[in-house]
Amino acid sequence: MGKSLAAALACVFLCFSCIGTGSSLRLRADGSGTIQLEYRLAKELERLGKLDGNERWLPVPVGRADMERTVNRVEGLRLVSFSSREDGKDLVYSARLDFDSPEALTAFLDASGRLVRLDMEQRRLAFTFTGAESAETGFRETAASAFSGYTFSLALSMPAAVSLRWLDENGAETRNPGTASVNGTALDFSAAMADLVLLEKGCIMEIRW
Repeated sequence: MGKSLAAALACVFLCFSCIGTGSSLRLRADGSGTIQLEYRLAKELERLGKLDGNERWLPVPVGRADMERTVNRVEGLRLVSFSSREDGKDLVYSARLDFDSPEALTAFLDASGRLVRLDMEQRRLAFTFTGAESAETGFRETAASAFSGYTFSLALSMPAAVSLRWLDENGAETRNPGTASVNGTALDFSAAMADLVLLEKGCIMEIRW
């Protein structure tokens, strides 16, 4: 049973290994704003996602029609532009979206409602990265190899000057799993995708302004 569970987890992680994402988010004081999103998807995984019944296994929309379906499910969210291109072994998708409210933003970024929290009154935005401390050594090595070459980046433009903290699940300060810089109202963060997915412990990226 343990081996079956490990195999199932491997399938999930390997899906994410075929993805690199870059996001630019502008948040206004009234809770509206824009998202500029670019993500890479291995061609093999993109073809798999187009087969009937496989859409649920992919963590990102595949193609414009899939993105439009995603956007149409969120009130107050609009797809402004969408394009795609080939880059070696990957397909690269770019999209710009406008959102009217904090609820629209968080519903798009995190449909589960558990990993992204935005409180405009408290001026707090938090992203949770879950840990994989229970993963076996062999699985970690396989996943690290599969994620090689893919990155996660996030650029934020906030309504006022930004401060950044990294917290563990108990609220204590912990280390930054990537690199980050803060310059007035702007924040830039990037990390290797493997480093984020295979964190020893989960952590929270807390932004205040």
